[in-house]
Amino acid sequence: MRPGAGLMTVVAIGAYIVDLYMFGDRLPEPGQSVNAADYATAHGGKAANVAVAAARLGAPTSFVGCLGDDGARPVALAELRAEGIDVGDCTTAIGVATGRSFVYVDAGGGQLVMTWPGAADLLPPAQAATAVADLPTGSVLVLQGEIPLEISYAAATAAPVGVRVLLNPSPAGPFREGTGKELLARADVLVLNEGELSALAGDTPGDLDDLRGRTRGRTVVVTRGEHGAEIADDGGTMLIDVPSVRVVDTTGAGDAFTGALAAALRAGTGLVRGVRLACQVATVSVTRRFCAPSYPSAAELGIAPLHGPSVQERPA
Repeated sequence: MRPGAGLMTVVAIGAYIVDLYMFGDRLPEPGQSVNAADYATAHGGKAANVAVAAARLGAPTSFVGCLGDDGARPVALAELRAEGIDVGDCTTAIGVATGRSFVYVDAGGGQLVMTWPGAADLLPPAQAATAVADLPTGSVLVLQGEIPLEISYAAATAAPVGVRVLLNPSPAGPFREGTGKELLARADVLVLNEGELSALAGDTPGDLDDLRGRTRGRTVVVTRGEHGAEIADDGGTMLIDVPSVRVVDTTGAGDAFTGALAAALRAGTGLVRGVRLACQVATVSVTRRFCAPSYPSAAELGIAPLHGPSVQERPA
């Protein structure tokens, strides 16, 4: 039995990516070169970001992904372990580098991103399935579309009954058919932004209801940027507002939201309270630079760590 087996956990399966940032007054147009004012490197990748966001709120968290056999690998593992994240189910691709993203950010927080997945796409589906096969009821499995969907589908299929699947269909395109459509059907909670909602369903309330009907949990959370987040489930819809803040960098805000929501659900806080917390975490993140480094801790938010109930104390 692996370390942590039997403990209710947030498990994020997907990519670790090294983020290479350029900051400038404005973004370049096609065919144009502009001067950058600053440059930095930070760790990212959607699943790794989710894991950091959840762990900083106190949730027992695991990251499962594939890293390259380059110099980024030991740095990545050390950074994740320093956050208290279990990386025991990570694997290494020989002869392949760890993924990279080039992130360009303007003075208003707008961004352009180009990502090369590298080793992230090489996580064996069987490894992903094994990592979740013995998770106890009350755990939360977080999946997305940044790695091949066959990997995420293998994990979703292997997850025991009682493990909640939180799916972020990003990018949305692959979820319209085939394996993506089947993965969508296994989602207990679907978290997506307005662009992804439009790509998968449409922009009317009826379209949102139709999308809910394609998921197992019939629960969709739509992040709407400065307008907060909308919850849609069998009880109707609800909009959660967010305060107005000075935006510095929106990169990774969606991952901050997803990780915080996963931590809250794992702790048994309930969907509405979880979305409120996720909005708070995402709002803080956009006031700072980078992805994972921008995510607040429970102490920064003035809340108790979301250690949540033990297996024995789990709410009915």
